[in-house]
Amino acid sequence: MRILSVLAILLLSTPTLAEETRVVVRARARDGKFVGTSMGGAQVVLRDAETGQLLARGVTSGTTGDTQRLMKQPYSRGTQLADEKSAKFEATLVLDEPRLVTVEVSGPEAQRQARITSSTQVWVIPGKHLTGDGIILELPGFVVDVLEPRAHEFIRLEGKPRNVPIRANLVLMCGCPTEPGGLWDSSKYELRAVVKRDGKPVTLVPLSYAGKTSAYEGQLSVQEKGAYEILVTAYDPNTGNTGVDRTTFIVE
Repeated sequence: MRILSVLAILLLSTPTLAEETRVVVRARARDGKFVGTSMGGAQVVLRDAETGQLLARGVTSGTTGDTQRLMKQPYSRGTQLADEKSAKFEATLVLDEPRLVTVEVSGPEAQRQARITSSTQVWVIPGKHLTGDGIILELPGFVVDVLEPRAHEFIRLEGKPRNVPIRANLVLMCGCPTEPGGLWDSSKYELRAVVKRDGKPVTLVPLSYAGKTSAYEGQLSVQEKGAYEILVTAYDPNTGNTGVDRTTFIVE
């Protein structure tokens, strides 16, 4: 009995091998900055790649980062891109052995129509923190937000053709603004509205800068009744960024 008691004490006193390991995850817009609080952040999920076990979940928060550092200054290998305020999600995992972790980010949370998911995998070793810049995942694309016509708006012809304004807002996934000649130069982008009536394509309407940052507009001449759908698309041939939003309206 005494030997069993001693063995039990030894087993209970054996130190655990589990260690806390901090992991920082950031989402960065392609050709842009970090996705942070101003865009509702990006959803982050960490799972064990072999078992599917959920290890951590959260949303990035913080600023979009230093424009000078991220977009203007050349940087060499090893240069840290994030500053203390740059948006991130930080998790503390308690691990007793290395784990292959699947890291997934989806965002931006405040603009669900533009939401994109990106993922990668990384070995996380107990006690070996992945901090600093941490794991940066890229979210390609634009956030396109159709402002007019309003969803399911009713428009009356009243015996004559009507000009229907098409207006949209266009920013990067980080919320970075666009305008001709700006840092994000929309003069290089292709913006247009594909118009359908009763499910059939009828015309294309190019959108041009509306004189206000990130705002673009065009005019659609409507002469027939029906259910209309407008699909606004944006494309940057230099970066491959794309974005889409849609709305519908009724002509009586």
